[in-house]
Amino acid sequence: MGDNEIIPRSDWPFVEVLSDDHTRELETVNVYVTDVEPKQTKQVLGFIQKQLPPLLNLEHCRRVRRTTHPDSNIELTLLLCQESAIAADEIIKRASEQGLGELIQVKIAAVPRYAPLNRKQFEAWKHLWPIVFREDTRLDPKFTKSDISVIETHLQQIASLGSGSVYARIVDPTSNQVIAEGADTRQVSHHPLHHAVMNCVDAVAIAEKQQRGGAGRPKRKAAEMTEGPVDAKGEDEMVTKTAYLCTGYDMFITHEPCAMCAMALVHSRIGRVFYSIPTRTGCLGTLYKIHSYPSLNHHYRVFRQAVGSQEPTSQAQEHLDA
Repeated sequence: MGDNEIIPRSDWPFVEVLSDDHTRELETVNVYVTDVEPKQTKQVLGFIQKQLPPLLNLEHCRRVRRTTHPDSNIELTLLLCQESAIAADEIIKRASEQGLGELIQVKIAAVPRYAPLNRKQFEAWKHLWPIVFREDTRLDPKFTKSDISVIETHLQQIASLGSGSVYARIVDPTSNQVIAEGADTRQVSHHPLHHAVMNCVDAVAIAEKQQRGGAGRPKRKAAEMTEGPVDAKGEDEMVTKTAYLCTGYDMFITHEPCAMCAMALVHSRIGRVFYSIPTRTGCLGTLYKIHSYPSLNHHYRVFRQAVGSQEPTSQAQEHLDA
């Protein structure tokens, strides 16, 4: 396998932390349906459009289900409306008033409550009722063998540098250049906010400010990236990045970040986060999945190192507040 060949998701040494919507199981809602002859379809569809309540939040369900029997006969089942929207007797009454009392025989069926967000959900739910699924594989994260090697190297390096404590690193994936890195310094500095993630993001912000003579950070183009690394304490070479803080960057951290750090990564516009060890206060998979909250104005991808590829960890490590 070449270094630039795309590795299938099943072979990644880490797993993507997806939103609850992407991982939820099948949930159903009841609807009214009726079987019709193919030649009656247009007439019944006209009745549905004019006389019955519209479908709400069921746009992913197709209106017609087609069934081909062993004798090659075709049976069509039409979705009328949600059970909660109207009583069955009222549908029968309205159908009779329109001269369709003999055509419409109301039954109850279950359909998927939510639209499928990935192929796994689509394949598991489509047997219940025909549903719409438009897969755009361009949105899926893709990793080559070379990419995975780089990611594993960073995770191994920060694990070694952290020596059991929390350690973080910000990297520009376009050049594999380390932009900032550092440890959790709360005990040393006696400051409750000096988490490893906060120290790294702060280092980038301070470096940008100093690079402009302390004049602050003006509006900048996100396409412009960083040229040099910076130590998390702000003591090394300053960055010359003109994008919004961590736009497009990767964060590597030994332990799952807490709520404060997860939100700091939202505000700093990080691109991806890779971590190894889940924590009891973690908010990128354990307690919450802050990176996927739809109400936030920025979202980033999160990947957790697979259990089989992690070094053995102690209970104390897992209980660290990162």
